[in-house]
Amino acid sequence: MMNNQTLLKATNLTKSFGRGHTEVHAVNDVSLEIEQGELILIMGPSGSGKTTLLSMLGGLLRSTSGQIVIDDTNISTANESLLPDIRAHKIGFIFQAFNLLDALSVRENILFPAQLIPDKIKQANQRADQLIERLGLGKRRNALPATLSGGEKQRVAIARALINQPPLILADEPTGNLDSQSGQDVMMVLHDIARDENRSVILVTHDPRVEDIADRILWLEDGVIRDRKEDKHSWVQCPVCHMQVDEWTTPFTSAYQSKRYAFCSKRCFERFQASPHSYGAEHD
Repeated sequence: MMNNQTLLKATNLTKSFGRGHTEVHAVNDVSLEIEQGELILIMGPSGSGKTTLLSMLGGLLRSTSGQIVIDDTNISTANESLLPDIRAHKIGFIFQAFNLLDALSVRENILFPAQLIPDKIKQANQRADQLIERLGLGKRRNALPATLSGGEKQRVAIARALINQPPLILADEPTGNLDSQSGQDVMMVLHDIARDENRSVILVTHDPRVEDIADRILWLEDGVIRDRKEDKHSWVQCPVCHMQVDEWTTPFTSAYQSKRYAFCSKRCFERFQASPHSYGAEHD
């Protein structure tokens, strides 16, 4: 990281759905700060509130309470009509499903968000060409999405997120639809963006390969977030799906051949119980 300036500050964020006895806190009193140039992972089991939190940080979903300040702009109190302009200038989004427009070429897809900032369209055209070359899409600039591989589509999505030079990049499972090598390539691109351009990148992911390149890993469970480098829990891999799990708090554990195993869910626990030798336990 190039400096220690805070880019994003979220304070006491809560998002509730339903009322009375049916009320559910998808995100429950979450506070966090992200510095410029940081690459942050938000991990946790399915249904833990990761996408809900990311949507709030990106101004796509209003919080029930709390506030979010991005680059000195309080998006929690901003008028709804101002949010598209704030997102266009300050936030780039990368989605698992790519969300490319089928009728547009690679270059046209990349330039699409630049229409929200008409006075910078000339610079956007120059930047699009630079991003196309940087991301290895030079020979595909005029191709339609239907002809692209998964890795190429995600690189187009990354370039689109960067076209307006936002200080914050939000990525929701960016490697979820990619093969191993393409996923690794995409993660290194995001890593380099954080380092080379001093942009903050927040990733929601289940991909354990990303952990080694992250500055911090935030674990979200039951709507509550904590920094795994600061808590006193014991993190291990579930032997079935390899997701990170806190062996001190998970209710799913099993002893096999003098070793204790921890599982992220009842499903993984039952799979292990049915066939422990299938998950390498006999070698431990």
